[in-house]
Amino acid sequence: MQADSEIVQQVLQGDVEAFRDIIQKYQHMIYIFIYKMVNNKADAEDLTQEVFIKAYEKLNTYRGESQLSTWLHTLARNRTIDFLRRRKFHDTDEQLAFVPSGVQNELPQESLLRKEQQKTIAEAFEQLSDSYKEVIVLRCTHEYPFDKIASLLGVAESTARVRYLRARQEFAKVLTKMEGGLVHELPGI
Repeated sequence: MQADSEIVQQVLQGDVEAFRDIIQKYQHMIYIFIYKMVNNKADAEDLTQEVFIKAYEKLNTYRGESQLSTWLHTLARNRTIDFLRRRKFHDTDEQLAFVPSGVQNELPQESLLRKEQQKTIAEAFEQLSDSYKEVIVLRCTHEYPFDKIASLLGVAESTARVRYLRARQEFAKVLTKMEGGLVHELPGI
């Protein structure tokens, strides 16, 4: 597989097909990040497509000072924040994947309890600020180290660590206020 810098050069020299390699390599990562932020499959798919269109249009501005994945993630972050600002309140039946799903052979009451817990977690997550949601997604979903999170957010590593700690604390506080406080159900909280 070619290095990102080689693929970028090919695209900049007019090889439109080479951009497919970039899409194939990073599409899933970008989609997962956006989905966790907007909590809606259709919106996440649309936004992911918009990010790659923007990346193609702006590829000549990529200077190679950071990894291509970081540059794409920044585009996705900015596009998602713009989207969330425009659509501050939204209703959705889709759930966040904080609680493992697909539990087999569970009793109906266990299934109902799990679904209620997922709903409570999703509602609590929606109450967090966008910056807290973002740092939780980057750390818990993508499992990025704090230096990469800091680079993506454009802040110092210590700031990224503090923001993550505060996001976890706020998330735990919101969950505690909600029915039954599901703090014990979340890993790492």
